[in-house]
Amino acid sequence: MIKRLVTLEVATSDLADAASIYEKNFGFAVARPADGRSASVKVGGAEIRLVAAATIDSSSEGMIGLWLEADDVDQVIADFRAAGLDAGAIRTESGRRILTIDPKLASHVPLFIFDRKA
Repeated sequence: MIKRLVTLEVATSDLADAASIYEKNFGFAVARPADGRSASVKVGGAEIRLVAAATIDSSSEGMIGLWLEADDVDQVIADFRAAGLDAGAIRTESGRRILTIDPKLASHVPLFIFDRKA
């Protein structure tokens, strides 16, 4: 069903400080796009994406999204339905189908599952 963790998104009130913490405390190379709205750290095959809370209309800090890759979103939906759960809505973005899981079903974490098929 789910193949791998792709991205963990974290909101922060101070993007520069958060990026500095990842560099200084953990020795990660932090990529900082020119727009200044986010930064990212590669960890193995996954990414930690730091997002400036102000750019997402949020005053809180912490995990704002967990992105998982699946072989087939339709199979994930079928598995959810078989378990008596509402899988949520599918949208298409950048040629990928993305299933948005209700945060209530994932310990209040916004969870996104996308197809490996592009």
